[in-house]
Parts: sequence; C-alpha cells; structure tokens
Amino acid sequence: MTSNTPEPTTETANAGRQRGPARVTLPATPQEKTVDVRSATHALDFIKTTEGHLNELTNVLQRMRVLSIQSANGTYSEKDRSAIQIEIDQLTDEIARIADQADFTKMRMLTDASAETNVKAADELGMTPAKINTPASLANAQASWTLRVHARANTNEALAVNIYAANIQHLFAGEAAAPADQGAGAQGGAAVAGPVNVMTAIDANSSIAKIDVAIKTVTDQRSNLGAFSNRLESAIR
Repeated sequence: MTSNTPEPTTETANAGRQRGPARVTLPATPQEKTVDVRSATHALDFIKTTEGHLNELTNVLQRMRVLSIQSANGTYSEKDRSAIQIEIDQLTDEIARIADQADFTKMRMLTDASAETNVKAADELGMTPAKINTPASLANAQASWTLRVHARANTNEALAVNIYAANIQHLFAGEAAAPADQGAGAQGGAAVAGPVNVMTAIDANSSIAKIDVAIKTVTDQRSNLGAFSNRLESAIR
C-alpha cells in the first residue's frame, strides 16, 4: 500500500538539526592606545646625531689642550709657539664650523642662532610634570634647542631635554675664558684673535684652564643627552 504522505524536503529535514544556540554578539572593545614608536625613534636618532657632533668637539678640544701643554713647556721657542698658535686658530675655526653646521634634517641644534625660536620653557610644552632636568653644571649655559618627545599615548605624556649652544663664545665663556689677548699684552706676547692664546708659556698655561672648562661643558651635555636617551627608551617600552 502506497502512503500519500509527502516526503520532507531537504531544507525541512535539516532545519531541526541546524537549529542551535542563538549567536551572541559581543560589544566592541575600545581601540588599544599605543605609543608611536616611530616618533620616539626619530628623537633617538636626533640625540645620537647631536652626540656625534659633540664627540667631534671633544676631539678638537682635546687636541687644543695637548698643544697648549706643549706650548707651556719652557723649551719651546717663539717660532715654535707661533706654529702651534696657527694650529690652535684652525681648530678654533673648526669648533665654530661644527656649531654652525651641525644639523639633523635641517635642524641646527648647536648654534645659538636657533635659540629664540626653538628654546621653550617646560610649562610651554604641554607635559606633566612640567619639568626639564638640567645638570647644575649647565644651569648657566645657553640653550639652543628644546627637544620635546611625546613618549606615551595620552595627553601631556611627554619628555623634554635642552640642547646647549657650542659656539666659541659659549664654550669659552666666564672668568676662565677671558679674552686671550689680555694675558698676552700683560706678558709682552703677541695678541691673538681667538680665545686660546699659546704665544707665551704663561698664556699657554692659562689656556689649559679655559679649554678644561669647554671640555667639561661638552662632556656634561653628552652625559645629559645619554641619560635622557636611556629614559626615553624606558618610557616607550
């Protein structure tokens, strides 16, 4: 006997088996806040470039110191000291060149010519806390550039450091770097145009102290930048 009951279609037969728990849609999670590592890396490159130029200055100043010590030796003649002074003057010009031409993507960070536009106080930078750490030895130095780095993902989460001018008048500023021709005149030696005079043994001896002040200024700035670089790397981890 043939049944007249219709066979269930495939769709009808599978409907029950496909029926399961209702799909639950979870709410979207907020977008994760992340640090722009590229900005921090760019800042670290800026610092490394600046440190490289400061290292050049240190090498030049060390050479000037060696020459001053040689000239302070009583066995050198006036002709010998004149030859030494020629090299000293060339090295002085090299310091001026480095300070004026040192740059990172056209940012000239070591010349005082950039100070008026590019040096900012901490409370102008939008950062919490509003503080730029400055070593006591650089408290009276002329800042030439303020580097602000947005180190984290939120408002005011920034760090900043000052770069200091390395022009001749700033490296040889203060009592220890009085104009060299004053000492030369007092001792009867020849006056020189630059801040370092080695034309007599007495002048050369005084110049050693001036150069030591300049070396310390550059060394302290390198140390300050190195500490800031370490701090920045820690902040972006």
